[in-house]
Amino acid sequence: MTDMASSPHVRQPAWRAELRWITVWTRAVVVPASRRADAAWIGCGIVAAVLFGPTAMRPSDLTGLALHDPGVGVVLGATWLLVFLPTARMIVRPGPVYLYSLPGDRRAARLVGALALIALQLPWLALWLAGEGVLGAAAIVLGTTVVVAGLASWRPPRLRARFPTWRGPGQALRAIHLRALGRRAGDALIRGAGLSVLAGIAGGLLVRNNHLTGEAAAVLATQVIAIALVPAQIGTSLVALGAHRETSWLADACGISRATRVAALVHALATVDVAATAIAVVAAMVVSGKNPWLPIVSLGVAFGTALGQARTLLANETSPTVASRAAIGAILVAALAVVCLAALGAAGALALAAIGGSALLLVRP
Repeated sequence: MTDMASSPHVRQPAWRAELRWITVWTRAVVVPASRRADAAWIGCGIVAAVLFGPTAMRPSDLTGLALHDPGVGVVLGATWLLVFLPTARMIVRPGPVYLYSLPGDRRAARLVGALALIALQLPWLALWLAGEGVLGAAAIVLGTTVVVAGLASWRPPRLRARFPTWRGPGQALRAIHLRALGRRAGDALIRGAGLSVLAGIAGGLLVRNNHLTGEAAAVLATQVIAIALVPAQIGTSLVALGAHRETSWLADACGISRATRVAALVHALATVDVAATAIAVVAAMVVSGKNPWLPIVSLGVAFGTALGQARTLLANETSPTVASRAAIGAILVAALAVVCLAALGAAGALALAAIGGSALLLVRP
């Protein structure tokens, strides 16, 4: 009996049990949140490469402008809140319900969560650290952390579900895809809006620094926007593909053709890409001035990008690695857009749409 009482498997120190609980909480909450932050980090890295290049501005220029111009400061802060809010939600409002039933000190979990909220803001922290030093970075990052934690803890009211009235199979499938995006990709859409603003600012600054106007300015800004929007497109495209898969049995039972299903998928992808590009175009023209070529070229590229994404998703919809293939496909489509625009100018948008449409026709029925 004495041996059993002294066995380490029967009785363990309290600090070891507490440490195990914190480890479980960290793996269940912080690790998934860090994975969600990857897209924001990649998008910010792409934009930073454009903004802070050898011949571009310095971090202190941007932070100084944000501190002395209230309009710039509000836009910059709101953009980061949009980018980081989906990650903060996973930390402030943990999804796994079983965590609340585990024995442990809630204060330790709050401390780990607060540290994670600061650490996962690495691009924002690096910007203010390089621009304003340690004290400036500490003040700004702590302030934004409090704001984003408050926003993340807010739960929006649930809307009453209404019985839909759809007049045809095509309209029904399009509406189902859009509803899936609204219900499942809310965080991805919010993050995409923030990345769209960053993409537009990067494209507008590059145009202004090179003193370009007209078609040449539109082509350059569109190339930057197409590359910077890649992280914003991956999450929503996978949700659209999930809706495409889940409605396959319904389409088969109702006799809906595959062409109609493909058109619904393209419609969902194009809606997201066009909306994100429109936000980026507005931000770019605020920075660099009005340019009638920019919305024409950028929105044309957005439609061609949606066709290319649909081709990639449909070709790999049964693959167990569809997520990684979708990411690779989005990068390749963006690279193709850059090549088309560099070779053909504004006509490259039409070439991209033609290539995407032709590739989509080759998908097996």
